[in-house]
Amino acid sequence: MKSLKGSLLIITLLFVGFGCTVKDEGLTNEEAKKLCDMYEQLFGEEGNSAIAYEILDSSYVIVSPFFPAGIKGIEALLEFIKNNSVSFPDFKLKIDDFYVKDNIIFSYWTITGTNTGQLGELPATGKTIKVSGFAVSKVKNGKIYEEQTFWNVLEFYQQLGFQVIPPAVEVSE
Repeated sequence: MKSLKGSLLIITLLFVGFGCTVKDEGLTNEEAKKLCDMYEQLFGEEGNSAIAYEILDSSYVIVSPFFPAGIKGIEALLEFIKNNSVSFPDFKLKIDDFYVKDNIIFSYWTITGTNTGQLGELPATGKTIKVSGFAVSKVKNGKIYEEQTFWNVLEFYQQLGFQVIPPAVEVSE
């Protein structure tokens, strides 16, 4: 009987203990707005490392159509932003709107800039871009740890003046 009472006591304590845990309510709109505003500043200030370390988790990774394997880590992102500022010195990221669900920020954004510097192996075109996209940003402990972005890379290259040339097709008679 003592072991039954002891077992019931332990089970009761476990239920009480689990029942009293604080549920993570997720981000508020105000917290998400602050992260979005600071994220814009991060890109607007050529990779401000203080902002990066304030809003990004050390395990940060971003995946995009431009980098399908992802950019992993804060330092790698800062290097990308630095290189991007050479290609587009007037680059601007504007988060047009966002929606928060739990600890995920869904955002619509627009990037603009003028290509006056080499872009990887491609020469500068002097042309301006304006491309919109969508991002899913996952947050833990108030910091972004993972992002997936969705945007039209073809539109980006076409605005820079590049063309898609179809391969030559042999016509059999």
